Amino acid sequence: LKPYLESLPDTLEKLQPIAEKVGQTDKTIIVLVCNLGQSELLVNFICHARAHNFDLSRVLVFCTDLETKKIVESFGVTAFHDEVNFDNMPVQAARSYGDRRFTGMMMAKVFSVHMLTQLNYNVLFQDVDVVWYRHPLEYFQNRTLDFDMYFQDDGAHSFRYAPYSPNTGFYFVKAVDRTRYFFNCFIKLSDLIQQSGSHQSALTAVLNDHVSYRGLKVKILSRDDDEFPGGFHFHRRKPFMKQLIEGKKQPYVFHMSWTTNKENKRHFFQQLGDWYNSCNSNTKIDSMPEQSANACCSAEPIIKCHYRDKPSKIPCKESPSIDKNKASWW
Repeated sequence: LKPYLESLPDTLEKLQPIAEKVGQTDKTIIVLVCNLGQSELLVNFICHARAHNFDLSRVLVFCTDLETKKIVESFGVTAFHDEVNFDNMPVQAARSYGDRRFTGMMMAKVFSVHMLTQLNYNVLFQDVDVVWYRHPLEYFQNRTLDFDMYFQDDGAHSFRYAPYSPNTGFYFVKAVDRTRYFFNCFIKLSDLIQQSGSHQSALTAVLNDHVSYRGLKVKILSRDDDEFPGGFHFHRRKPFMKQLIEGKKQPYVFHMSWTTNKENKRHFFQQLGDWYNSCNSNTKIDSMPEQSANACCSAEPIIKCHYRDKPSKIPCKESPSIDKNKASWW
């Protein structure tokens, strides 16, 4: 943390012109954080967005290694890398939720949002395992923002995340003094992430204090609504998933949370018909020119069966179950 805080003025000076370019319309920036190990999910996000004709000019990807920065820029998307703060971050994908690589990347996520709040930008943060069905900024632009922060409901309403159960993989931060102060405090308490192994539980603890004592206004985008579904819906709301697959539901995004690792995410997206990355994980995208990198993007979803007991666009009755002795989802 000390190197980050000591280098912050110089880092913000480097970031300022990039942020101005991306957030010039209304000082709102969509932020993702990625390392090389998770880059195939990032490529899928970009390809999925391109296939659905979404504008990615408002997206800024914080890359924790130069290889990922090259990949992002090869698709014509804006990227930022800072050697001082990111060069010691994990390059590989996390093996499972909460492991050392996972926790290390959580720090990069906190850094990225903290930087932009210090520059007075509204921030829509999302993980790389999110895909869009409607442009998510429309939700926040088409209403009066009565709250300072909006979080996707994680769905896990356990004591650990009480009372809000905020999902830190999709949230919106309004540029006001209360949120700047919140992230200034959170960055200085970030050892909670290392201790707990969870960005989510650490943020929840600090969030509770700031709502109670500082007047921070927080809204949770309820799991009972249909606009921002995620892992809870995928695993536990079969009627909703059937309607989504049939095209009867049109949420803003889908967040493939509640998974063990990126392989789970890829398999679930492929079953759901939301996988558009045609390059395998061994393809050297970072050395491709933009025209070649875009060849990784399939015009149509790449649908594959993996597990009979999980939601799928097509029947997967002949596939094995991922959960022991579970029947076919169809």
